[in-house]
Amino acid sequence: MVKSVSLSMKELSPVIAQCIENGSEVILTVTGNSMSPFLRDRRDQVVLVRADSEALKVNDVPLYVRRNGKYVLHRIVAVNDGVYTMLGDAQVITEPGIESDQIVAVAKAFIRKNVRVECDSAKYKRYVAFWNSMLPVRRLYFKTRSFSGRVLRKLKSLVKNG
Repeated sequence: MVKSVSLSMKELSPVIAQCIENGSEVILTVTGNSMSPFLRDRRDQVVLVRADSEALKVNDVPLYVRRNGKYVLHRIVAVNDGVYTMLGDAQVITEPGIESDQIVAVAKAFIRKNVRVECDSAKYKRYVAFWNSMLPVRRLYFKTRSFSGRVLRKLKSLVKNG
């Protein structure tokens, strides 16, 4: 049986930084829902590598640290003079003002349902193009999904409790 250990990003960050600096890939399990529907909380993983902040571009997915110390994995939606604007796939409000010194690493690949998807693959690029095109209707999509989830839970409860 494989033992697992759960550590906070604050505890992991020195190890991640060391591995990244040495040129290794780091695989982390995603927590949170901000990159849904592509990445699922505690199911999917991200493969991180060293980020060349001068080479980062729109649609790259860096791991960065907010000024409050929180680690976040979001997609770059704009780059202006080396300052990044980020947006999670499950979000509709951008986060501007992320600077190069906040970038820890960048995604090279994702592991979804135990299948590795490279960021430079055609399949992944099609997903990104599609999801970016959906930005104008994301708010409606997430409200509809949330509402239908509540309705289904209520129906299940009614059936269960008869």
